[in-house]
Amino acid sequence: MKETLFKPLHWIMLILISIDFIDTCYRISYGYFSGQGIQPPVGGFNVQISMIDFIVSVIIQLGTAYAIYMLYNMQKKGGYYFIVLNIIFILYGFILGPFASVPAGETIPLIIGYFTIYMILVIGIPYFYSDKYE
Repeated sequence: MKETLFKPLHWIMLILISIDFIDTCYRISYGYFSGQGIQPPVGGFNVQISMIDFIVSVIIQLGTAYAIYMLYNMQKKGGYYFIVLNIIFILYGFILGPFASVPAGETIPLIIGYFTIYMILVIGIPYFYSDKYE
């Protein structure tokens, strides 16, 4: 049973994190270039980003794309890179970046939910199938 579930779980993981990656890239790019700001998937607020915030986001998103590529190539460390890059993005956003003005009560449950899903997908699946991943 474990062997038959590997391919579907691996592809579900890749598809879900790729959709999230594309959505994040679109929100950041559209929000910056349109001047309307970024609206998170849940929440009734917009966040305006500066050019520095946009550059930092692009660099982090490039790293995230590489982490997804590593997971595609069955490298377990891609999941760790993915989590670390998302933590850096959140820390930058709340300490130096545009999320400092957003009420924490509106974003903390969303962040906890996303990181729970991320941990299950990019750490849990490679750990459960550690014989398949490098």
